[in-house]
Amino acid sequence: MAEQYGLGETLCDPPGANIDIVFVHGLGGDRIRTWTWENNDRVVFWPKDLLPEACPTARILSFGYNASFAHFYPFYGPKFMPEQLTIEDHSTALLQSLIGLRAMTETSDRPIIFICHSLGGLVCANALSRHYGTDEACASLVDNTIGIIFLGTPFEGSSKAKWATRALNMLDWISTTHKEDINDLQERSARLIDINHDFQKFLKARDRSKNTQFVEVACFFEQYAMYNRVRRIGIIVPKESASLPGIDPQSIQANHVDMCKFEDEDREGYRNVSQLLAQWISRFQQRSNTSMGESQQYSVRFGDVNFANKIENNRGIVAGQVYSTATGGVKMTGTNITYNNTAGEV
Repeated sequence: MAEQYGLGETLCDPPGANIDIVFVHGLGGDRIRTWTWENNDRVVFWPKDLLPEACPTARILSFGYNASFAHFYPFYGPKFMPEQLTIEDHSTALLQSLIGLRAMTETSDRPIIFICHSLGGLVCANALSRHYGTDEACASLVDNTIGIIFLGTPFEGSSKAKWATRALNMLDWISTTHKEDINDLQERSARLIDINHDFQKFLKARDRSKNTQFVEVACFFEQYAMYNRVRRIGIIVPKESASLPGIDPQSIQANHVDMCKFEDEDREGYRNVSQLLAQWISRFQQRSNTSMGESQQYSVRFGDVNFANKIENNRGIVAGQVYSTATGGVKMTGTNITYNNTAGEV
């Protein structure tokens, strides 16, 4: 039986892999079943069965955790659920699992893309938008995140009433009856509102940062309503709730549960998601190659100081050590030197 929690078995790890794609399921799901389409005897676990062909340089992973309702609405059912078992712990477990694997496989600097379903998107958003201070391992993993795909993740803004309504719809999906008080759910939704706000601040900060790459983001919403055995529940996360400011959401012709299950490569939802991933990976690799080429062309190091761009109109320097990475470059130690205009010329 596959491991239920954590990263479990790596789904795909091709030779020469240079990027990680990590799946994070949502409420009521798990690391395998959430992403699996089933019909009679046919079973398609698309992260393993389909995606490697579209993203041949990706190591593909799926993260699992306890996805019960109580873990997304802290202190719900306090008699039965310990206080510490909440979304915060899932976010920590996600980061620590990835840090451990990447350290063990010496891939800590590898870029990462997350694919998240439903409230699993908030587990991921919470993990990325925390302030890690001196925790260099967590900060490095966050800095290496280059993209996130949200499938039916509720971004409800600042309205507790909207969060509570969404919670009741989700509870309807899990259970045929409930007696929870909506005001109680409103108060317990406060932490999810904070996560939403913090994540949007995180995205803006990354957009403005000169030291880290901006984060690619895509949002998808469900087109069809959910039904349980008794009645129609409706749309769990509607279009207006599944989108972030400045990002146009895309539709998937399925309900909230089935929007992350794909039968084959011809499904529109799969084509949209897989093509988006391939585009992001290609763009990142092009930027990396361009950056590396420019660095090799112009880079000059003066001791501990590295100049990546051209150095022009310099009349002379005094240095203990000079090292050029340009073709035919020169190393000099303990001497006065004068060079002409471009890096590498001495």
